[in-house]
Amino acid sequence: MTIRLLLTFSVLWGILVNNCVRAQGTDTLRLTLPEAEQLLLQKNIPLLAQRFSIDSSKAAVITARLYNNPEVTFENVLYNHTTRKWFDFSYEGQNSLMVQQVFRIAGQRNKAVKLAQSGQRMTEYQFYDLLRTLRFSLRDNFYDLYYKQQSLQTFGEQITFLQQIVKVFEQQRALGNIAPKEIVRLKSMLYDLQHDALSLEKDIQQTQSDLGVLIRVPVTVIIQPQLSLLQEKRQHASDYSYQSLLDTARTNRYDLKIARENVNYENLNLRLQKSLAVPDLQLGFSYDKQGNFERNYNGLNISMPLPVFNRNQGNVKMAKATLESSKLQLTGQEDELEHDVMNSLQQALKTEKLLYEFDPAFEQEYTTMMREIEKNYRLHNIGLLEFIDLYDAYRNNVLKMNELKYDRLNALEQLNFATGTSVFHP
Repeated sequence: MTIRLLLTFSVLWGILVNNCVRAQGTDTLRLTLPEAEQLLLQKNIPLLAQRFSIDSSKAAVITARLYNNPEVTFENVLYNHTTRKWFDFSYEGQNSLMVQQVFRIAGQRNKAVKLAQSGQRMTEYQFYDLLRTLRFSLRDNFYDLYYKQQSLQTFGEQITFLQQIVKVFEQQRALGNIAPKEIVRLKSMLYDLQHDALSLEKDIQQTQSDLGVLIRVPVTVIIQPQLSLLQEKRQHASDYSYQSLLDTARTNRYDLKIARENVNYENLNLRLQKSLAVPDLQLGFSYDKQGNFERNYNGLNISMPLPVFNRNQGNVKMAKATLESSKLQLTGQEDELEHDVMNSLQQALKTEKLLYEFDPAFEQEYTTMMREIEKNYRLHNIGLLEFIDLYDAYRNNVLKMNELKYDRLNALEQLNFATGTSVFHP
């Protein structure tokens, strides 16, 4: 029986270990940009946390709307020496009751509600501004990863080809048909390619990690962005004027809305602080069974502190200074916005001009030509130096073209980021 249990345990343990090993394997996740943005909205931690901040600001509005609670005081005799009773509630006993309510007579409650509502709007604007920043980071990493993977694929094809050439040439050298220096030069070229590919793989790993954090995919998942030809459709930045983009930014930039609302918030806070200089009015009702000049005494009391020394002068002065500071910050934000839109537009126009100067058929023609060059080199129709020069030129062309395509999409996304909306739809 013990042996059977051990065998059963061993089998179960083997299955468990096998499942764990499989679970730790890498998976491939093919994502389009809309799918990635959907994951961003559903899973991104900073966005989810900011939504709780909105709920918190809504709760602050509820709190500001609440009235002060009435205060009730009841007093009863502890020991009646006349009747010699503890807690005497009889006719001869003494007890009193007082009810008080504080009233704000300077509109302080309404001002506090408006202040809390302004804070709620700023929290909501902060959420959308954070979404703007995260969406830009997502798209930028998405495009960057896509074109880096395209470049890595080119490296892989060239490395595979050179490995095959080196293997064949090694066999020919053993037969005395190939000069040793030609093998050495090919190996040097192969090692350079492998080193550059390794450096690119490190960049891809970092970009993939940044993208994975944004959409919260497991670390074992390899992300492969899918960019269709429809998504690569060219959009012209030259179709938009600076003024139209600036007007769009002034309407949609949430960091500018935050700065504007901050001025409103500080203005409301100044009004609130001035109103707090007016003291609150306290009304009360009191009842005394037999401790006053007559039995069952009823009284109405009114109290108010006299604003002789403390008229909230410090907070009023502080609120004025903060208001002026917020106005300056708004002016600075408007200046920064103008420069952001202009710089983004200029970068997009320059990148667009450079890219559109290339012949659309150039890439395909160049790739077809390189296939012929590889075939001719195998047949020894061209020399080693000419082959290396053409091969390096081809690789550099592919890398630069992929980089330029990324730069164009990045420039358009910079314009989207500067205007606060998707002027250019990816």
